[in-house]
Amino acid sequence: MIVFEELTDIRERLPHAKWHHLWAFRRLFEYVSYKAPERGVSVKQVEPNHTSQRCSRTDCGFTHDDNRDGEQFECQKCGYEVNADYNAAKNIGTRYARKRIHRLRSSPTSGSGDAPVDVRLNGGTVNGESYQPIAGD
Repeated sequence: MIVFEELTDIRERLPHAKWHHLWAFRRLFEYVSYKAPERGVSVKQVEPNHTSQRCSRTDCGFTHDDNRDGEQFECQKCGYEVNADYNAAKNIGTRYARKRIHRLRSSPTSGSGDAPVDVRLNGGTVNGESYQPIAGD
């Protein structure tokens, strides 16, 4: 699974942004969406709201404009420091997983009803009740 931010209509939401950079992201999404199924990989999108300003630590989640300063992320509430793009990527993955959990709660077992359904992330495990990060994450 590869998850991207949904950037449709972003021109209307952020009228003063530099749009020549957006074109590259759209082309990347289109290329990956075209090629990924050949390898059995799904491609999804999530809402981009505040992914770069929200603290990705599961015990925090504080969102503030001052959390991000260029390439650096520092949570003004808990002090978590990390590369800003890495923090945003964790938020994008977690946002997709939470969206998926919401759907799974109405059907928490496999199609046959005999096995719990879990969603596996590279950064931890989401099981319909909670998110458990990998140690040290």
